Amino acid sequence: MRNIARRSSSLADLPLLPRSEVSFDGQHLDTSQTIWRIRASLDGGKLIELDWARQEKANVLGSRALHLVKLYFTDRISRKKARTVENDFRMFLRLQKWLRSCNQPLAEWVDLTEGIVRAFLQHGVEHTADKGNDFSRLRAFYRWGVTRQYEEFDPGFLDILRSITAVGNAKGHSVRFRDVLRGPFTPDELLLIARAVREGLGSSHDRAIVMLHMELGHNPVASARLRNSDLVRYETSSAVVWQLDVPRVKKRIPRRETKRRPISATLGSLLKSLQRDGPANPLLHWLPASQPEGAIGLAMRRFAEAADLVSPRTQQRLRMNPRRFRFSIATHMAEEGASLFHIAEVLDHSDTQSVRVYVETASSIADPVAKATDDALMPLVRRFQGRIVEDDAGGLSHQKIPAVAPHLGLPQLDIGGIGYCGRDAAREGLCQLLPPLSCYLCPSFAALQTGPHRQMLASIEEFLEVQEPQSDRRILVQLDQVRAAIRQVIEGIDAQETVLS
Repeated sequence: MRNIARRSSSLADLPLLPRSEVSFDGQHLDTSQTIWRIRASLDGGKLIELDWARQEKANVLGSRALHLVKLYFTDRISRKKARTVENDFRMFLRLQKWLRSCNQPLAEWVDLTEGIVRAFLQHGVEHTADKGNDFSRLRAFYRWGVTRQYEEFDPGFLDILRSITAVGNAKGHSVRFRDVLRGPFTPDELLLIARAVREGLGSSHDRAIVMLHMELGHNPVASARLRNSDLVRYETSSAVVWQLDVPRVKKRIPRRETKRRPISATLGSLLKSLQRDGPANPLLHWLPASQPEGAIGLAMRRFAEAADLVSPRTQQRLRMNPRRFRFSIATHMAEEGASLFHIAEVLDHSDTQSVRVYVETASSIADPVAKATDDALMPLVRRFQGRIVEDDAGGLSHQKIPAVAPHLGLPQLDIGGIGYCGRDAAREGLCQLLPPLSCYLCPSFAALQTGPHRQMLASIEEFLEVQEPQSDRRILVQLDQVRAAIRQVIEGIDAQETVLS
């Protein structure tokens, strides 16, 4: 049992607070004010405020305990990123709020007991999204006090804290369970966004932000830190190439470091047209300096409203944020067979631990499709979920699907049909799809090697070219899906013919 002896609340034996401090990345912090202000990064990001009046207003910790917390933060700021410091500060606010709610006495740190610590940990696990992270932050503070040899911090009690296992916050939940509001976008949702971008909907500022995250999938703080000089243009004899030096985030380095990433010519030209002022000025200069990352989320919501984007899954306004684009890129890469190292490289993670969830969930989604698809077509499994067969369809000739779509005014191409339907109507009921176009998206479809797939593709593209301006957007999205599936059928047939030759 820990032997607790009350010490004096006097500050006489404690160091004075320095009037200023230099942060981990070189920012100068005025610690003489009630509110300590620091940017998320030296080159930008949101303004972080450590308001000590809020800690004092909680009226739980005594003056000596709070002074020790301030000393901890002057040391913490010089060693850790600003976001980490912000999370530590919020932990002390949550701790005091919890102590007050359950009437736990903790005026000074000498009053900290194993019972209080375990109860705080249990509260975090059961009632907060941070799970055991707040306990880990409290333990780090106590370890600092022991290291500095302040009298209220007991090395023996630190050993007890080290023996307690803290459960971290759940990682990958939105990805693993394909959360309809917070998880990766579905291919249908991404097609809606891409079409809205191509049509130039929304303001140019909002569209640039959406395109930036759709193509690169980086954190919003990286967007906020972009400078004009980070946009790079190369001109060759055959094309113009655009690249972006994206600031690296969450790296334990004090200097600014970037990673060069290719971007589309459309995005590059748009960003160039929006540039203002000199090379060192922000590329996204319209973002507010105080909360640029929050403004990025607002821009995506405005874009969804302006483009009237409705999710096919929820039938509600499509919820867009930078994290969902990041999830979508990684999920797509995993489903296409990318390695852990490749996904980590694109997401700019230092190791593969954080990206395992994408590979783990991709395999469970791909299994049902794999059973209905030839091995030669596995790298192409996206929209086309069926298989390619020869003329002998194994007794399914009575279920041949004609290549005619009069409802869209496509020319009749019934020169043997596009393939066969493997659906058992007696057992599974009548097909609810609209042949022949929707068949390309159905796992029961067996595409004929000799079918008129190229003619079908050409007819759809001709229809889109003529009818796109006056057609309903949802029909256009569906045709985009069919067109992608037909291309995959053609690629699969070509691949098989190459193998045979």
